[in-house]
Amino acid sequence: MEWKRWLGGSLVGMGFCLITIGTPSPIYAEGSQTTDYIVVDYSGSSVAQKAYVYNKGRLETEIWPDHSLVQYTYDNNGNLLKKNKSASIEPYLISSTAVSYDLYVLGVPTNVQKVEFNTWTETNGQDDLEWIIGEKLASGIWKGNVSIPKHGGSIDTYNTHIYIDGRMIRGLTAKIVDTAQFIVPSQVSLADGFYEIYVKNVANTVSEIRFPTWTDYNSQDDLVNPWITGERMTDGAWRIRIPFSEHNFETGNYITHFYAYDKYGASRMFGEKIVSVQGGPGGSKETDLAGVSYDVFMYGVDSKVNKVEFPTWTETNGQDDLEWIQGQKIAPGVWRATIVYDQHNAEQGRYFTHIYADGKMIGYWEFNVVQAVKFKSPSVAYLSSGYYDITIEGIPSNVTTVRFPTWTEKNGQDDLEDPWIEGERLTSTNWRIRIPYYKHNNETGAYNTHIYTYDAYGNSRIIRMFTVDVRN
Repeated sequence: MEWKRWLGGSLVGMGFCLITIGTPSPIYAEGSQTTDYIVVDYSGSSVAQKAYVYNKGRLETEIWPDHSLVQYTYDNNGNLLKKNKSASIEPYLISSTAVSYDLYVLGVPTNVQKVEFNTWTETNGQDDLEWIIGEKLASGIWKGNVSIPKHGGSIDTYNTHIYIDGRMIRGLTAKIVDTAQFIVPSQVSLADGFYEIYVKNVANTVSEIRFPTWTDYNSQDDLVNPWITGERMTDGAWRIRIPFSEHNFETGNYITHFYAYDKYGASRMFGEKIVSVQGGPGGSKETDLAGVSYDVFMYGVDSKVNKVEFPTWTETNGQDDLEWIQGQKIAPGVWRATIVYDQHNAEQGRYFTHIYADGKMIGYWEFNVVQAVKFKSPSVAYLSSGYYDITIEGIPSNVTTVRFPTWTEKNGQDDLEDPWIEGERLTSTNWRIRIPYYKHNNETGAYNTHIYTYDAYGNSRIIRMFTVDVRN
């Protein structure tokens, strides 16, 4: 199969400075058994200096005289997530998620003109031999970058000979080890709306992970381009959320490749996972009568189907309220039926839905309808307060509007506002109405309020009636 690629980024300049070493004060996160960099001395003895490495104006790495490294990790907004201290000690183990690793040589004589890092992998001898030209960072400090993709990107042992002005001074080996831990569901349902993938034990040098994802239906026609970038979590893991709406609600295998990017813009693939996505019915298992209506979905319906029906009834009194609801196609393979409670006598308890595609039963769904909304209203209020409030807790989130028509007993409904007053949504499930007396001529006596909820389709139902005694 031909994989589609997208590669962004460019070489980023770095700034460096040297200072006399002092006593470290920060508390660092514990490093893993792998290392992100390799540090060696030309002279064989520690150099009493500390180097600072900057990337895009941010402090990225500190190199300490004992060859330990401190790496700074930032989120996409530039906020510091953590400081990670790791040691550059043999054996040199590099994470399989890394795109590259840097080699630092300290204590290089000031008159040296060129430092080279002759690198190849153990497999097949020196068929991938690369002479990497070093970069002088500061007096006595040189760096070379080993790009793993240039050597096949395989898990292998990497050999490097370091040459100073044509003379070999040191040989070393680094071994790529498999560290990536993938947390991926094996099977999910379209009814879930999405699924998530996590990758743990990622190298600190990875600046970005992209998760190209597509289904095996019609090849890569649903591949999002540019590839979706993962989110770096506070624990160092990376996460991606894959919504089915981006993939035409297709069933079958969803394929995800994992590409890591380093600060130089280079990338490499380090994993592949497949998730089986199933169709079938879906919806909530419990709803409230205050929600006016409830949606039942059928996913993965054959594209050749012309009609999907959702016969629905309640457990109370058998099928006396049986209603054949014509489904609506809302996306490829996805059909929806809206069950309006008032069409079923606003009954509480168990509701049953069977699903037919062109006359053939293909699934069923059951759900509970309860009445658990909480209301708060005073029984007595006083004109001196200027107003009183009615609040409701537990309104289903599918309710788009709550209206509170209010009037006084005096002179009938002469003070009823039209259109009815809309409530204020305090949270996704809590609403409030404030009833000022001046809108009702500052009258005393009984104030009547009816409460109506509305769904997104324009259906409504009354859920409560209140009477408040307003006094002087």
